[in-house]
Amino acid sequence: MTRTPSGSRQDSRLGRREVLALSGALGLTSLAGCLDQLPGSGPETIDGDALAAVVDGEAPEISETLPVDIDASFVADQREIAEGKLDSVPAPFDEKQIPNGVIRERANGEYEAAREAIGASSGDGTAYERLDRTTRARASAHEVQTAWRAIEGDATVDDLRESRRTVDADVDALASRWEYVGDDPVRAAVVHAEIEREIRGARNWLSFRERDLEHAAEQPLDFADLAVDVERARTSEAVASYYFDQFREGLGEETTLRERFAAARDTLDERVRTRGESLPEETDDPTSLVDRDVGRTAGVIALDDVLRNARWRTEDRGDGREGPSPASAALAATETLVYLRAFEALRERIEGGDDVAVDEADDVADLRTDAVDAISAAREADRNRLVVDAVLPRFARELRWIDDRISRYEGDTRVDFAEREAAGYVVVAETCRAVPSVSADVAAALRGGDA
Repeated sequence: MTRTPSGSRQDSRLGRREVLALSGALGLTSLAGCLDQLPGSGPETIDGDALAAVVDGEAPEISETLPVDIDASFVADQREIAEGKLDSVPAPFDEKQIPNGVIRERANGEYEAAREAIGASSGDGTAYERLDRTTRARASAHEVQTAWRAIEGDATVDDLRESRRTVDADVDALASRWEYVGDDPVRAAVVHAEIEREIRGARNWLSFRERDLEHAAEQPLDFADLAVDVERARTSEAVASYYFDQFREGLGEETTLRERFAAARDTLDERVRTRGESLPEETDDPTSLVDRDVGRTAGVIALDDVLRNARWRTEDRGDGREGPSPASAALAATETLVYLRAFEALRERIEGGDDVAVDEADDVADLRTDAVDAISAAREADRNRLVVDAVLPRFARELRWIDDRISRYEGDTRVDFAEREAAGYVVVAETCRAVPSVSADVAAALRGGDA
């Protein structure tokens, strides 16, 4: 994949510097008149069928986990709640039961979604993934149940208002008894970040206004929307409470870790700030991001994507610096540092002579293989597994989405379209390569050592 500046892609795709050089040598009028004679003046194409075949290879399975024992019985409890809600309604609904086509289609769609999630909850995957499916099934089932009860006149705004008060009190009670305890700061940070996320989610679901309730009184779908928000909050509280109890029960020795998490957050935030200061400004011309003449290749497009992610994460870091979620802040800094390191590595790679360009389907295949290898290497890293496991799925799962898009190509396909998709593989490869080293830095910060 490494090409010299005189390689075929460089000749056929003009970047900013090449255009400026040509305009100076030929004059703008002459350049405009000669465009039809220049290589790349028409859209180049690539075999779309060969491109689609690129994704036939295996993709590494990256499971989402949480370092807490999740009993099968708890997953089964959530599944039974969802099934009980579905069993309480005569779904799927017909025209006689729900004459309104929009409402009927929505309710039946949620019914099918709940059934699918229930089925998937007893299939493959980790306990954490199966629990996630059951909680999604529970929300969809509740929406179906509530919509039907509202149509039948069995659900009122007063009932919903009371449910909201009850769940809000339960969330407050959990927040009062929950403590940042643990016997290993890294494992504890991963678990407490998940508890923070669930509690934060519950509060967000309950944040609708009184006037929203009044409006929903005459709108079955809006009523169901608010009811499912309350149910999601109820589920989040139940899951967070379960995680905390399970985690605490398995501790050998409890240590209060809030100050440790806050110190790690501040250390990592300073690291993000310092490294973020060296980032270039975003630009409409990504070729200007490297100190080398290169066209708008997959590598350059990927570099621009990584920069944008790094910049907005770096600029938004202040939102949670002094907030109540220090464990989440530490893990959020991990993702930001991954983007920062990936940007530096990819820019160095391109400036070193690798255009990371696409001429044919085999080039896309090479970029995909590189991404797969990077995911596999990160998955097999034997140190700092807890942090790696917490952040790697976020970057690795992009590969399947890119695969899905590329699998739809057929016939003659513009090379620049293929290059845009292939850039996603480059982002996956560079970010996943950065995960193990960044995870080591974050684990050291959480343990109070130097990264």
